[in-house]
Amino acid sequence: MRSLRSLRSRRGVVLVAVLWTIALLSALAMAASVSLRGFAGLLAVDRDRVQAEALIAAGIEAGADLLIKYRGRPLLPIEMRFSLRNGEGRVRISDELGRIDINKAPVETLASLLAGLGAPDAEATALAISRQREPAEATAPNAAQKPRASERRHFDQSFTNVDQLAQVPGVPAEYARLVAPYVTVFGEETVNAATAPAETLRLLPQMTQSRVERLLEARAERSLEAADYERILGPAARYAKPADHSVARLEIAAALADGFASKAEAIIVTLPKDSEPYRVLAFRQSPRASAYAGGFSGAR
Repeated sequence: MRSLRSLRSRRGVVLVAVLWTIALLSALAMAASVSLRGFAGLLAVDRDRVQAEALIAAGIEAGADLLIKYRGRPLLPIEMRFSLRNGEGRVRISDELGRIDINKAPVETLASLLAGLGAPDAEATALAISRQREPAEATAPNAAQKPRASERRHFDQSFTNVDQLAQVPGVPAEYARLVAPYVTVFGEETVNAATAPAETLRLLPQMTQSRVERLLEARAERSLEAADYERILGPAARYAKPADHSVARLEIAAALADGFASKAEAIIVTLPKDSEPYRVLAFRQSPRASAYAGGFSGAR
């Protein structure tokens, strides 16, 4: 009788051990399954990012090809579509020289820009920006030791992107966001009168609505000479002159077949007698689910 009880006890212990072993193996199997699914998900995300980057690169190439074809002609805003096997996209191209350069524009241009956007302290803010970008002048003991304007423009570029305006003492952060659509760090002392959009032209000193309208009408009708711009713009021609080259801003949106989307901005330029067909001056990419669905506004 005691032997039978002992045998049943041992069998119970073995059964419990077997059940615990099965439970442990099941837990390990479930954990492995979750890990594999997570790993597969990571692989899918990485694959989507790589494919989206390929589409973005295709958009840059398409924009560069168009910039090369437009060489010698005004680069007016235009939008085009492109596609690869893994997805499709759109690229909007505009001339960066049609914006106000915060490194090179005169103080009166910066003040006019801010005043036109409703800043009550436009002149003081413009002076604050000017002081930030020209530290050499502020510290020079006399005028003879000050660097020439051309030297400052080419070798003492204080701002490398427009977001840095928010870090300038005396410039409210909301002003930096306000002027962002109209400014650049890749332009010239004057905006390109042949490509600048109406909303930028209106913000220039001594510019009137009638002058803007006459310029836009003349640009649409024929190719203009430098004298035409001066005649149409009058005193405002000091701040808007035709440029003999272009710096292109590319706004790219791409979407894969599985719905993954991404957008990017690039600034590119073509240089005469350069070893490369084009140069990328700036690039920024950010994945966003709605990037492609939202698209861009129509070309002007």
